[in-house]
Amino acid sequence: MAQSHEFDLTVEDSVGLTQILTRIDSSNVTLSTTPGAGEARIAEYLIKWLEYRKIETHKIETVAGRPSVVGVLRGSGGGKSLMLNGHIDTVSLNSYECEPLSGHLGQKNGRPAIFGRGALDMKSGLAAEMAALAYIKANNVPIRGDVIFTAVSDEEDASQGTQDLIAAGWRADGCVIPEPTNRVLITAHKGFVWFEIDILGTAAHGSDPASGVDSILQAGWFLAALEEYQSRLPSDDMIGRASLHCSLINGGEEPSSYPAKCTVTVEFRTIPVQTDESLRSDLNNMLNEIAKVKPTFRFAEPRLTLSRPSHKLPVEHSLVQQTAEIAREVYATDVSIESMAIWCDAALLSAAGTPTIVIGPAGQGLHAKEEWVDVESIRETEQIFIRLISKFCN
Repeated sequence: MAQSHEFDLTVEDSVGLTQILTRIDSSNVTLSTTPGAGEARIAEYLIKWLEYRKIETHKIETVAGRPSVVGVLRGSGGGKSLMLNGHIDTVSLNSYECEPLSGHLGQKNGRPAIFGRGALDMKSGLAAEMAALAYIKANNVPIRGDVIFTAVSDEEDASQGTQDLIAAGWRADGCVIPEPTNRVLITAHKGFVWFEIDILGTAAHGSDPASGVDSILQAGWFLAALEEYQSRLPSDDMIGRASLHCSLINGGEEPSSYPAKCTVTVEFRTIPVQTDESLRSDLNNMLNEIAKVKPTFRFAEPRLTLSRPSHKLPVEHSLVQQTAEIAREVYATDVSIESMAIWCDAALLSAAGTPTIVIGPAGQGLHAKEEWVDVESIRETEQIFIRLISKFCN
């Protein structure tokens, strides 16, 4: 396969760029059981593409082989800055049927579409940002505020790229992420928090019930309490109701022994009123209430293993209102302002002080055996970004 530096640097239309980016394998290194190719090659292409246009370019690489790229168009001063953020990694190629790196321009449902892993999620959105950047630069469109293009690694797994970006001090007055929203403007989404809870028993031979305490059976009381707690979870007017599920359970050594420990992993999908500490407190209250009525019930302090915040930008925010107005013009129809079910880097950026929205192309097949993006929606996304830069940065 051609190396990334051999891909055409002169291309600056969003459709052509989508094809080029899709043909570069940037499957996440750490996400799947089979390590992916990583982001180094696609980052190399992006750096050369930016430098070809004499756009100020920065590379951030705190973890070897996991680079992120920043390109900056400086404004004349006095205007608001706009960040165009997008992730350069994809999920694994393994589950994709046919050719995952084809970038083939074909037809889907009677409409032009580009096929390949990452074509929709989210190389088409990234391409729309690049095309908008190139247009503003080539046409000397006057802007007072800076435009900051941030192409980040590892969004599909641990968000290393956006965390590196924030740690390096990159901020803006507003940010847009072109995740594939099917032309819907997203201003909010849930967070997620993972806890591990050890329910403790007493190891003993299976023939000795007087000595053994079955931690797995004890965990059943906890699971029942979680189910009752689930019915009392709070709700948000924009995001909807919080949720939880028990995603993993692990206990025991062999059939002939009483298990000394059963570990339950719980994922909470959170809304803004929930915090890590409020969830920890709820879990401890639940566990202590069980222990009051079940003398053999013992547990360890719940362990927080991962936390990602929820995200909610007020609909009245100027970035939301300006984008909605522009999107209505481009789509020639009304635009729905909603929350979305999945998590993305918008939450990290907003928490760091950069108000963020999400709007992007249409298509189907995220993480699936066939992935495609609607060509017209790529061009529409490009137009939204060109107009948003001109409006927001002045």
